Amino acid sequence: MQISNTIATLLTNGFHIHKIDRLSPENIIINARKYDRLGAEVRYSIMFSNDKHETAIIESLNRVSKSYDSHPIYVNDYYTLKDVSSHSQKSFFDFFGGIINTGLTLIPDLPTILNELGHNRLPTLLSGDPEDLHELYVAECLQFILESPTRRYGQERSFESLPDGIVLGKGFMILVDSKAYSNGFSFRADDIKRFTSYVDDFNNRYAQLFGRVFTFLVVSGSFTDSQKSIQGRSEELYRNCGCKISCLISKVLADIVQLLQQKPQIRTSINWKNIFINQQIEMKHVNQEIRRIQKDNIH
Repeated sequence: MQISNTIATLLTNGFHIHKIDRLSPENIIINARKYDRLGAEVRYSIMFSNDKHETAIIESLNRVSKSYDSHPIYVNDYYTLKDVSSHSQKSFFDFFGGIINTGLTLIPDLPTILNELGHNRLPTLLSGDPEDLHELYVAECLQFILESPTRRYGQERSFESLPDGIVLGKGFMILVDSKAYSNGFSFRADDIKRFTSYVDDFNNRYAQLFGRVFTFLVVSGSFTDSQKSIQGRSEELYRNCGCKISCLISKVLADIVQLLQQKPQIRTSINWKNIFINQQIEMKHVNQEIRRIQKDNIH
């Protein structure tokens, strides 16, 4: 049972994992919650089972569900239950589909659009809130370049303390904050406090499955702090929770997307840690990785 894939699917589809109970090698229960559009919390206790015959272990699902005040769901490929909502693994995961791609990364003037949104300006022909659109574009761009499940939390932040998004990379997590400021973004002390709480929370919940948070990525149209000042904030965050800050200009993110659209197959060979370890991520860091790959004939 690929529990990490299961958790990744739930996380990127808006579930918040409360607890995971491994009852046996063949049975786990995941207690999770989700918010509807009005902010109401809906709880689920989902048992994933590989048992080929019904056993008394189903009583554990009912007991946990009652304790968590949740809806019980049973997922098993061999049989269904009469009194509990039951699904095969395929039918359960078919509700969610694969990685969602809206095609935003294919827009020809993507760098111009992201630059405008990153400075809290609404580009011509777009409608909506620039800050909200910036988050949406940033999440999809990161999902494209990293080929990893990405969750933008959006309105869910109204109901609990969450970053703007998370990228579930291969062996590490990246937390994301999208900053659309007309005159550029400047770090404040309370930003570091919030970032620390986010990192600690996600490490406590998911580090065993996906690795620790590798970096806290801040994406904005521009940054007004000096490199020395940002370094000081990054070191402060590292002292707090063992995670540094990476800054990425919105237009540069779009430029990286367009570069990799020309050779999408190379994304898998890029060591993204070599890029996101930098305090200020630039195009040259991606080009260095591409040259390394080509020199070593990795791809």
